[in-house]
Amino acid sequence: SDVFALIGPAFTIAMLGAIESLLSAVVADGMTGHQHNSNQELFGQGLANIVCPLFGGIAATGAIARTATNIRQGGTSPLAGLVHCVFLVLVLFFLAPFAANIPLASMAAILFVVSYNMSDVPNFIRLIRVAPRADSLILLITFFLTIFTDLVVAVNVGVVLAILQFMRKMVFSVDVHAIHHTEIEPQFQKELEHHPEMLVYTIEGPLFFGAVSAFERSLAHIDKDPKSLILRFESVPFVDLSGLKMLNEIVKHLQKRGIEVYLCEANPQVRRHMYRAGLFRTLGRKHLWRKFSTALEKCEADLAEKNKHKEK
Repeated sequence: SDVFALIGPAFTIAMLGAIESLLSAVVADGMTGHQHNSNQELFGQGLANIVCPLFGGIAATGAIARTATNIRQGGTSPLAGLVHCVFLVLVLFFLAPFAANIPLASMAAILFVVSYNMSDVPNFIRLIRVAPRADSLILLITFFLTIFTDLVVAVNVGVVLAILQFMRKMVFSVDVHAIHHTEIEPQFQKELEHHPEMLVYTIEGPLFFGAVSAFERSLAHIDKDPKSLILRFESVPFVDLSGLKMLNEIVKHLQKRGIEVYLCEANPQVRRHMYRAGLFRTLGRKHLWRKFSTALEKCEADLAEKNKHKEK
């Protein structure tokens, strides 16, 4: 029963440890001119935090205050951290009785100074002034939650707000619009100019659940009914299940209106997801192409075939 109660705090501690360690590494990079390996840093920290509790230890992270102090005194190699560790062990074993007599008031004053130096107040004020309004608001909310509640609540709320803000930006980055024949590559302009019954749409941005509504509105409300519609996926970096399901429904809706739909220029990952989602069964195998030129040729051939049948 304790596992469920401890999952939340454990996740928060892991997030805090990762964030603090990476921040320490970034600060150290700026002071030393070196470049840290984030994967190596987090892997080492995770391994240490798995072993530490077996010996009664608590979660460990890279500390900005001691890292900066080490570097200022000339300690720029991993050996400096090991020396610091050995010194702390010696203090605990041999100087603990003397450390117990240090007044807590003096320790509190030292912590105030260390906290102020770590907070970097001038940089905090500058960030509030120059950062986008939404990011500044998230920073202030996290800051005040840290003061009036605790760090666990503040980090959880801050991470969730940052994720929601990122999703909001991604939604607004999605753009679906028709391409006029004069805006397309020169070698394809004549074909589109001679075939006004063909319509080309380009999709820019990720096709995920947050952008479903914007994408659906753009495609489902095409003003005129062309005979053929080519969708260019060249600028779509990824898709998710919701986006593929919605795309499948839109294709079915367009087909009911008598519009042939062709998809092209999707990257290998997006194309693989389309095949796995069964989109080719709705489109037909000859309606999903890697190149725009191939899709255009197939579209022209199908239009010519339809015109022949009408003439007969």
